[in-house]
Amino acid sequence: MKDEIQIFVCGSCVISENSNGETAAGNGGYGVVILVNEQWANEIYGGFANTTNARMEMRGIAQGLLNIKNPSNVTVFLLNGNIIDTFTKGWLENWKHNGFKKIKNIELWKELDKIIGESGHNIKFERAQSVRNSAEFLHAEQLAKTMANKQNLPNDLPEETMFFSANVQNTNTEISDNKPIMDSVCVDASTSGNPGVTEYRAVDTQTRKVIFNYKLEEATNNIGEFLGIVHTLAKFKNEEKPLKIIYSDSQNAILWVRQKACKTKLALNVRNKKTFEVIERAVRWLKNNDFDTKILKWNTSLWGEIPADYGRK
Repeated sequence: MKDEIQIFVCGSCVISENSNGETAAGNGGYGVVILVNEQWANEIYGGFANTTNARMEMRGIAQGLLNIKNPSNVTVFLLNGNIIDTFTKGWLENWKHNGFKKIKNIELWKELDKIIGESGHNIKFERAQSVRNSAEFLHAEQLAKTMANKQNLPNDLPEETMFFSANVQNTNTEISDNKPIMDSVCVDASTSGNPGVTEYRAVDTQTRKVIFNYKLEEATNNIGEFLGIVHTLAKFKNEEKPLKIIYSDSQNAILWVRQKACKTKLALNVRNKKTFEVIERAVRWLKNNDFDTKILKWNTSLWGEIPADYGRK
């Protein structure tokens, strides 16, 4: 007789407090709780940087199914209706027939398809609303959120979106989830209107001394954060000063630096012409220069406001 398995899957993705919808990626985590014949059997969790909520749920499903060794009757509970519909409405088979054209997360869909095909399980996918307040799902949710809030997670999205060279990951700097590294520089931006008059600055994390402050007639907060990171990188490299870590509380800005692109939706006009000239110089600098500085998300929920904050909220 086959075992009756219930797999509770939750994904979580943390986007910068200053997110304006220009990117959906951020730090993410997944949590999985498994019951075998209504008895607790296992919990699984993991986390990634530069990921999405959907990718975390897909990774959670994969890890949950791989944990079940013998062919079983499996019910997978999750909140993402698109993922459920992909399996229950024949979308995945259509994608395979069409060669996965214009489909996001192709490598994960192929992985899940292989895992399911080789598992020997009888698998059902159900919406988690009916178990949303169960102890099992709530625990999976907490595991996912905990992982999403960790620092220095491995990159999840395909390698072509990566910015940092391999040697960046080999730094000897110890990264702590509990407290910031004081031998670092923090950057922040302040915008009146968003878009509007924008300032950004860099501050020594230890001494709180302002390293520089720059003002633009019109920009967005994310643009200011992005330029603040690049300006800091360029300044320290030009002055041949070591710089181990830059903290920013904008996940969007960090991703833009990794991707060597300022993906703003701000339209060019007479008022912000200078802003776009500065952006062009910043992108050109990123494409022409290497560095081993780590760019990390400031954990506002644990550490309070970033030291470079303008205090204008």
